[in-house]
Amino acid sequence: MTKNLLKTLLATAALLPLAGAAIADSHSRTDLVIADLGQPETNPWVINRHRFERCVADALGVELREFDDQNSEEQHVSQAESIMASQPDGLIFNPLTAPAGIQVARLLEDNDIPGIAVGRLVVSSYDDDYEGEDFIAQVTQNNATWGEAMGRATVELGYEKVAMIWTQKGNISATEIWEGVARELEAGGVEVVAEAWDVLSRENGQKYAEQYIARFALGEVDAFIVIGAVAGLGSKFAIDQAGRDDIAVITTDIDEQVAQFIAEGELEFSIGGHWMVGGFGLIQLYDYLHGHPIEDTQPKVGLIPVTSDNVETYANGLLNGCILSPETVRSLSKVHNPDADLVGFINNWQENWRDYVQ
Repeated sequence: MTKNLLKTLLATAALLPLAGAAIADSHSRTDLVIADLGQPETNPWVINRHRFERCVADALGVELREFDDQNSEEQHVSQAESIMASQPDGLIFNPLTAPAGIQVARLLEDNDIPGIAVGRLVVSSYDDDYEGEDFIAQVTQNNATWGEAMGRATVELGYEKVAMIWTQKGNISATEIWEGVARELEAGGVEVVAEAWDVLSRENGQKYAEQYIARFALGEVDAFIVIGAVAGLGSKFAIDQAGRDDIAVITTDIDEQVAQFIAEGELEFSIGGHWMVGGFGLIQLYDYLHGHPIEDTQPKVGLIPVTSDNVETYANGLLNGCILSPETVRSLSKVHNPDADLVGFINNWQENWRDYVQ
């Protein structure tokens, strides 16, 4: 679908009170309760995901109840059990790890409650690797291109020896992202001198950066590649404290502080926009609960690489407000617009995001 065609379809869907849309609206439920299970609001991805998801819930007239897992696999499953006991109409969840996600999927099946995973993967390929009826889809991001963008930026910025700080193993998405990074680094002749896999936190970002700083002298490492801005900022703090201005940080996720650091040249690169999976997953679940079949069980949201060239536009447009108007949100739902093409919008979002923020 071309950019102009996409914009025309969305404008038509949002502005024209079609008879079909009116009929659909008359049958939309206003009593739906959707639970959301994920991590605590201690990193930009979660904060932005919740913000956009709440906007979508308001636009669709859904009651959204949020729960967090305290970054614990055990708590993730325990919270899921409590959520099932309250019998919501559906569940949106970001699995802490794939094993935890599988357990939540089993709980969905046992309780006959439909659910969609957003962000991290439960299985690598939904259609090939999952059999069941109530875990209905996983809205994720393109992990390969995410990692490749980070790796390519590292190469293009001229770094030659890098150390990695990543989230814990058992996370399919994180593994796929790193594989993308590693491919680009190898192709560009960049050496990975050290790896760390652990729980994603500011403390761990700082801890492993301090270890690397103590281990590698000037010229032995020139950049840290860190997944997640929380850990990335922890690494930057360690670098600043050590006075090592020879080491850069390549990271992911963007909040106001990260955006400011990029604008000021304190951080070289980050990548974002992938937190929209939550809102898109909610639209998909909302339509399913109204009898519309899932058209794509694993749509992939494109990520937006952010450098000093576009950070102002990104920060002003995607870190404030709801991004998509209530009318646009409803135009992406089959309930309110029989011609809605949510998957088409997702596929084109990365290219066209500026149209919604300028």
